[in-house]
Amino acid sequence: MTERVAALEMRGIDKSFAGNKVLDGVDITAHTGEVLALVGENGAGKSTLMKILSGVHYPDAGEIFIGGEKVRFSNPADALSAGVAMIYQELSLSPHLTVAENIFLGREPVRLSALGVIDDRELNRLAEELLKEYGFNINPRTRLVRLSAADRQLVEITRAIVEARKVIVMDEPTSSLTSGEVEELFRLIRDLKARGLAVIYISHRLEELDEIADRLSILRDGRAVYSGVWGELSTDQMIRHMAGRELKEIFPPRKAVIGEVRLRVDNLSLPPKFEHISFDVRAGEVVGIAGLAGAGRTELVEAIYGAHAAHSGEIQIDNQKVTQSSANQSVRRGVGLLTEDRKRTGLCLNLPMSTNITLANVGALIKGGRLQGKTEIEVTRNYIGKLNIKPPSPHKMVARLSGGNQQKSLLARWLFAGSKIFLLDEPTRGVDVAARSEIYREVNELAETGAAIVMVSSDLPELLGMADRILVMRRGHMVAEFDARKTSQEEILKYAALEEN
Repeated sequence: MTERVAALEMRGIDKSFAGNKVLDGVDITAHTGEVLALVGENGAGKSTLMKILSGVHYPDAGEIFIGGEKVRFSNPADALSAGVAMIYQELSLSPHLTVAENIFLGREPVRLSALGVIDDRELNRLAEELLKEYGFNINPRTRLVRLSAADRQLVEITRAIVEARKVIVMDEPTSSLTSGEVEELFRLIRDLKARGLAVIYISHRLEELDEIADRLSILRDGRAVYSGVWGELSTDQMIRHMAGRELKEIFPPRKAVIGEVRLRVDNLSLPPKFEHISFDVRAGEVVGIAGLAGAGRTELVEAIYGAHAAHSGEIQIDNQKVTQSSANQSVRRGVGLLTEDRKRTGLCLNLPMSTNITLANVGALIKGGRLQGKTEIEVTRNYIGKLNIKPPSPHKMVARLSGGNQQKSLLARWLFAGSKIFLLDEPTRGVDVAARSEIYREVNELAETGAAIVMVSSDLPELLGMADRILVMRRGHMVAEFDARKTSQEEILKYAALEEN
């Protein structure tokens, strides 16, 4: 491989928060025209390192060089001025602005320049051209709040590409995307490389890195434990560097015995999101739901949960018909929903882990009209141990947890609520390999206790590894059903993407 010029060097980076050392002497180098894959478990320090690069945090020690010149970033504007753009794992868009306004925020075309009046027509025209060029089918005039998580991710990607001049950081950019959208993103990344940019790509999906990565850096516990050319390490070796241990099986063996039907959905409709959906889930069974973005998967599980009122159809839980209900009634019936966007619709970010875990069943902790605080802490510690949540502090604000530990906190909520039907929407989005394995193990244990589990996922290997059956949705309709042991990614994609005649 021809040696390229270092577009970015970060040397000896240290960072601590409240006495907790998050980064310890980290060195990384990204070269022009190459993709540096930056991997590590949740909490390894990847996002903190990149927030230092993008000017969000200031390092306690260390130096940053862009194109060989030492730089000092006091805020994100400094980083942008130096040519560094970032796609954050947790999106940084303005939800009440339009797509076009978000893409060009701070760089809007103006008319009557002396007055600084924004040229809305030109703004929308430029945004439409960009989105079309990148293959993103999004209306530039739509407000962000009305878009799906996948489309918001595409807008974030578009904005960052417009901003980037030397280095672009992509933190879990495919977490909300379908396989077709991922391919389009990879095409854009190859174009960025051809333009001479350095791309730092953070991902927990190790399998996708084969297609784009040139170099690899691995972080573990705030230290850089490996740097080298991509392909020198096997997947098992990468996982060993990341976790400091071997993971024998990412997908643990299934032992659950399939029992009676616990959840039955009959002809459920909520047009235009989905129509005439029928399926059932048995005790001990994991049923996966696959489909492209916009297929109606999220809306379906939200309607089953009671977050949206279906227009027609019937839901039965343990052979009892459920009249159209609210989310509160669903919780009392033993139905739990782990949403696809944990920060927007799942967690109470400014409350501690203890409150988040006990939220759906807080009545069990009230005695004589008062919350039993000590009992709440004991309950939380129990689930911290059961799910290996880190750091193991019930008082830790959930916003300060890594993505994988936030997801495990949500799963703990539904365990404490005594749920028997689990609706899991993208349960491992933004979660590292080790935490995924722990979540999969817990899902299997739930199935073994007789729970019925619906798993919506854009990660087809996940569905093939975890589900007993896989249902495929396309444009709001259920179009296929497969035995997970007798199908393939290609067969599922064929039905998910097949154009209707």
